[in-house]
Amino acid sequence: MSIVSYILVISKWVLIVILAWLILGQTVGRIIRHFIKYPIPAFLTRLIDNPIRRKFIQNPEIIADRMQLNAGMTVVEIGPGKGSYTKAVAKRVSPDGKVYAVDIQEAVLKYLKQRIEREKISNIVPMLDDAYNFSFGDGSIDRIFAIGCLPEIPDPVRVLCECRRILKPDGLISLCELFPDPDYPRRSTEKRWAEEAGLELRQQFGTWFTYQLNFGKKGD
Repeated sequence: MSIVSYILVISKWVLIVILAWLILGQTVGRIIRHFIKYPIPAFLTRLIDNPIRRKFIQNPEIIADRMQLNAGMTVVEIGPGKGSYTKAVAKRVSPDGKVYAVDIQEAVLKYLKQRIEREKISNIVPMLDDAYNFSFGDGSIDRIFAIGCLPEIPDPVRVLCECRRILKPDGLISLCELFPDPDYPRRSTEKRWAEEAGLELRQQFGTWFTYQLNFGKKGD
């Protein structure tokens, strides 16, 4: 067997293994998550937010560009993970804007605090808060975004209703999902959640594998 043939055979089997892993992971993960809703463990956020994902699949700069951000805006992120997307957004609303990175896990916020202190980022505010009952005032937020986080929460419609409450009349809620996530919802599902929460679709990007949806308040 030639070297080229050998490489082709190895590549084929690697692809088969990867596909099998994705299918098995999706099946088992969805079964578990159907019965048990829980936030992703803090240590896994650093594994999931990897260079391949950021460069080729869900690029933070591209996602931030789609959110129509301007300097001085006030932004809320639900589930910041290790902060790669938080940073991209914070850069666009600086110097006077702020990004409130909200999570229910102290471990996630602790890591994020260490990162922004290390990198000397002044306009990211890690914050322990409840997405069912935000501590922000009515109509006070320009942008809200969540990267693969909303489906982890047991009642996503309730969260979107609360997002609608704190969103400014001309504000946007941006939701991004990725297929390998065991909580991955179809676009139609997320659109239905938004509709039930009194939101309407403004823009959509991507494919079935990874997409981004921007919503605004209905009638505004």
